[in-house]
Amino acid sequence: MRTLVLVLAAAGLLVAQGGKIVRPSDGAAIVSGPLDIAARAPGGWIELDGKPVDAEQPFPDVFRARIDAVPGEHVVSLIWEGGREDIRIWAGANPPGAFTEFRQHPPLDAIECAQCHGVSRRGRFRFRGGCESCHAKEEFVKTHPHPMHVLEDCGQCHNAHGSTTDALLVHPRETACRLCHGL
Repeated sequence: MRTLVLVLAAAGLLVAQGGKIVRPSDGAAIVSGPLDIAARAPGGWIELDGKPVDAEQPFPDVFRARIDAVPGEHVVSLIWEGGREDIRIWAGANPPGAFTEFRQHPPLDAIECAQCHGVSRRGRFRFRGGCESCHAKEEFVKTHPHPMHVLEDCGQCHNAHGSTTDALLVHPRETACRLCHGL
């Protein structure tokens, strides 16, 4: 259990008494389409360049906003009592070198939050699983050197909301492997 907590913390997937912007990532370039923000925080709200943003709340303390941002650099902020997270993003074509193209996952209009997430009997927001509902198990085996029981925890290595790295990895491949294997 301690190893799993360390892996989740290192991957930025553990949210302790606070909040987290889960989409997009800091330094992301959104080269086309609306800016899609997903975040979670107790009693929080989202701002774009210091101005509050209308966001839906598909689950308690979970926020999703779709914004047609003007081209250029922006600051997305998640604010909650006692905390704040700020990320820098670029909207539009030709991002400067400090920004990397963001690969949205799942496709913006194809899936709603409730397809992958739910609320537990205790009222906690959680991932219900379901990667195999869109991705064929046979493809996992072809691209991963791990047995299926290890692949069930996709979020240890991949950011299901999108990433600026290949294969939606939370970290570059070498770093992701070292988290579990200590290579």
